[in-house]
Amino acid sequence: MKSKRRGVRNGWILTSILCVVIVLVLLVGYKGLDWGTPTTPPTSTNAQTNNEADNKPSSTQEIIEFPSSDPDNGQVIIPLHTTLAQLNIDSGSEYVNTEIPPIPEMTFALSQDMKSQVEATLVYRPDIGGGYLLLAPAGWQATAVVGANGSYGVTFQDPNHPEQNMHYSDTAWTCVGCAITAIGAYFPEKAEWADALGFTINNPLKFSEQHILGTAGAEARTVRYTLQADANGYQDEGAAYYDKGEWGYLFRSIGIHQAQTSPQQEVVETLMKFFTDNHGPLFIADPNAEKLD
Repeated sequence: MKSKRRGVRNGWILTSILCVVIVLVLLVGYKGLDWGTPTTPPTSTNAQTNNEADNKPSSTQEIIEFPSSDPDNGQVIIPLHTTLAQLNIDSGSEYVNTEIPPIPEMTFALSQDMKSQVEATLVYRPDIGGGYLLLAPAGWQATAVVGANGSYGVTFQDPNHPEQNMHYSDTAWTCVGCAITAIGAYFPEKAEWADALGFTINNPLKFSEQHILGTAGAEARTVRYTLQADANGYQDEGAAYYDKGEWGYLFRSIGIHQAQTSPQQEVVETLMKFFTDNHGPLFIADPNAEKLD
């Protein structure tokens, strides 16, 4: 009887040992397998970070058509680039639109000579789901930002001559003092007005040429200018626009810095006219604005 009980007990012991061994084998095998890292669906912030690393969201648009200034020559087709604006402001929302806004049909006329000398860039802002379009010299590379106070802009740089660049900036109704100071500087007849508001122009710009585009409406608030060349033979040429509204003052400007010997005056005139015709860049609406509303 004792022998039989001993046999049963030994059997239970062997069974227990075998179970332990099996569990250990399974555990070691499970840990040894490459199961990968668990993933979670990307949030809008992750999507934004990935796009910023690429400096542009995915886009199938590579060209854009403009009407020709010569009606007999049809369309003028130029390259289209998409640049993602780097955000330095927290909107307080995790929502970031990653859909590229569609670009409307262009009405600004280009000459056939411009098809190899200028390119279009859509600056895409994921914080608002829309963006803005500007023309720039062919081959110049864009970097766009949104400031902490809501102002924004884009810089284009000549990769072959980095000292040559073009910069667009917009106060976006945020920094009223910045806008008033800029208005007083680029519109000298407004310098006393700016001073009366407490924003004295201590270092007036040295224009070699400056003229207001009109006497009324938006044209009366738009200027074309050329600054005196610096000691290195580089010159600044550009345009500026301002407005007044319920939020205060708005100021937009675009300026190109290049060597006086650069044979691109027709190009510069084209870039500036695109700005002055639109009183800034061409703004592109958020395609999901109605859905969100």
